[in-house]
Amino acid sequence: MDRIELHDVEYGDCTVFVGRNRSILMVDCGSVSRYTRQDETEIDRRFAAIFDRYAPASQRQFLLTHVHRDHMNGFLKKLKQDPDYFDRIYIPALPAGPHGANPVLEFAVFSHFFSVPQSDFARVNTACLRLFPLLDETVGAERIFTLRAGDVFSFDGDFYAVLSPEPANFPFDPLLAEAAEKMNVCLASPYHTGCEAAFLRVKTEFLRILERCERAFAPSDRETPGRRRILLDTLADLWAQLEAMRADIAHSPAAPDIREILDHPVLRTLYAETLNDLSLVFHNVRVRGPGNADVLMTGDVSDAVLTRLSPKLYDGYYAVKAPHHGTESHYASVLGDLAIAHLLISNGDYHAGGEISARYADMECIKHCTNSGACAWFRTAGSCCNRLLRCYEQPDASRLTLRCAASAGNRRTPCNIYVFSHNGTRGCHCD
Repeated sequence: MDRIELHDVEYGDCTVFVGRNRSILMVDCGSVSRYTRQDETEIDRRFAAIFDRYAPASQRQFLLTHVHRDHMNGFLKKLKQDPDYFDRIYIPALPAGPHGANPVLEFAVFSHFFSVPQSDFARVNTACLRLFPLLDETVGAERIFTLRAGDVFSFDGDFYAVLSPEPANFPFDPLLAEAAEKMNVCLASPYHTGCEAAFLRVKTEFLRILERCERAFAPSDRETPGRRRILLDTLADLWAQLEAMRADIAHSPAAPDIREILDHPVLRTLYAETLNDLSLVFHNVRVRGPGNADVLMTGDVSDAVLTRLSPKLYDGYYAVKAPHHGTESHYASVLGDLAIAHLLISNGDYHAGGEISARYADMECIKHCTNSGACAWFRTAGSCCNRLLRCYEQPDASRLTLRCAASAGNRRTPCNIYVFSHNGTRGCHCD
């Protein structure tokens, strides 16, 4: 890998690995914002500029860490405009639940078919259910690859190992699994005489085939094109059957009880947080010991997930992506125990996102932030937390970051980490 490029998409994520052979691996591309805060430019124009930047690349790969819109809506818009833009697409394979189907997928199905339109939960992202058909209809089955812990993929001659999510024994919160079971029980009542049993049967088969798709598209255990085609066609047929039952099932005697479960605020939050914890986490496979190729990407996972993964982590990394936009609510204490040279923080001013953790600002590593709108340190101190730090990538090692070529407007930085905003290149100083 030649360099890492971060893009300011307000409260969202878009990180691009640029290869030595002009290939790229884009990790996420999305935002919750409609406009850039500074000049009210539509965020779609930022997405367009990003994709235009990499149009000349020799090969373009995309990796989606998880299915929240602040990581994927720019990517989805590009697929509709230009399905051939990406040569290969990696998506997370969700693990099975303790007693069969993943409770997140169960919850997503019930939300899709039973949530009242325009309710808060109806707006929750359930794209995990429709990602395979969407990609099949746009880029085609041959470009789809699923990843989970134990899988390895390559980019620019280097190999990357996926650390999470685990294919089995993922610690789903019992409340979520219990809620999914309760909703299934609502449909399984022997007193129902309508479409409930048929819906339950087709839903169960749909989730079974969806989980088979996630295994069939893995790089390590990829099934034949013909077999993958059968699975995708079966998945589409089952979904069509479910949609055909929508009107009837919405008026089922079970519907009010299911909606009551779906509307519980604790469960809504738990659903969203579990999707975060199911993010793809990966790092490079070391070949010749520590070096500048060491990178750890963390999606939006919680501290609990990284703590569980800590035995698999290296003692240090050249660059680490702070999970969940570097927010205090998802501060990863594990990162404080690692030797990190550069910390990547993708954040923006968003009322529900939370502040960038001051504990990251206190770390001795160099921070590369796409936006300082949610940084309490910057507002309180009136200056960037990097100003008095020393950067060991400069020609004369251990010089203050103020002496970096980037601070003088030089576009070539010794660390080969770049941040691009809507009004140009940012150095490692927010001020």
